[in-house]
Amino acid sequence: MKKYRTGKTEDGKDSFSIPLEKDQDGMIGRECPNDECQPKYFKISTTIPDEMASKASEFSQIDLTCPYCGTSANMQQFHTESQMEWVKSMIFRDVSKTFQDMMGKAFRPTSSSPKGMFSISVSFKPGSLPSVRHYVEEELKRTVICDACSFNYAVYGISFHCPLCGEGNLLQHLNRSANIIRVLIEECERIAREKGADVGRQMIGNALEDVVSLFEAFLKQIYQYEIKKRFNKEDAESRITKIKTNFQRLEGAELFFSRDLALGLFAECSQENKLFLQEQFLKRHVITHNLGLIDVKYIEKARVYEKQGNELEITPADVLKALEIVETLITNASFHLSKKE
Repeated sequence: MKKYRTGKTEDGKDSFSIPLEKDQDGMIGRECPNDECQPKYFKISTTIPDEMASKASEFSQIDLTCPYCGTSANMQQFHTESQMEWVKSMIFRDVSKTFQDMMGKAFRPTSSSPKGMFSISVSFKPGSLPSVRHYVEEELKRTVICDACSFNYAVYGISFHCPLCGEGNLLQHLNRSANIIRVLIEECERIAREKGADVGRQMIGNALEDVVSLFEAFLKQIYQYEIKKRFNKEDAESRITKIKTNFQRLEGAELFFSRDLALGLFAECSQENKLFLQEQFLKRHVITHNLGLIDVKYIEKARVYEKQGNELEITPADVLKALEIVETLITNASFHLSKKE
């Protein structure tokens, strides 16, 4: 470990600086020190944007913000468990080698002849040194370039903060996810021409399911994030456990936001748009659970005059409108809750 030694601390202890191995994208793993945070693990670039250089005079000592829960602390508090095990294994190997060297010097063989009838010869044979543990950073599919400071990082799912500047990036994730759905909607007509009408219908049906998933996933993440900030651990876990599939329904999400966060989810949404979105959510249920065939449940809840057993009609225009409404709902919820912080 001598090559990593940088001197001594103020209290006289040896100080070491051990460079971490970057992955193929030039990133290193970090792990939130908050025990209650999930999923904790994320990765950050070791390259700091020019406009943030003043904050990073010494990269290893900058303050970071957890992208998931917002916990802020010094970079040194964000080491991952695998990285620490790697460092410990190097220290253990170094100590073992030092001990073997000491023993080798203490029991050097001598050429002197025995003076009595009997003699005892003591020698030391060094054994193999403990192996050094190796670690590999986890694969994270979602990479983000912060809109505020241009810092590059990677996360599981979505993030609420940039690790470097701390600014909120939730809507950046929303825009990217929504744009992917738009591509699916735009491509469904071309796919139908090239691969057949059935394939086109399947594709637009998948796009509608993605819109509902967008609604559920983002609002659930926003809800959990706010609940963990406002309530103690036991109370927060109790409320989060009750989510189940409630965010797949408009009335379920509306109830949770109103009751626990004092936010009217549809306060700025017209009744016409709310009813339209409700119908699209019901269509998604038919697609997922009844092979796209109209059933009695859909007729009663959607209040439509459709024949039971007929194939449900879904148009690209309707899915696109539903997506726009969902985007607005999520954006408004994020905006109003951030104002209460």
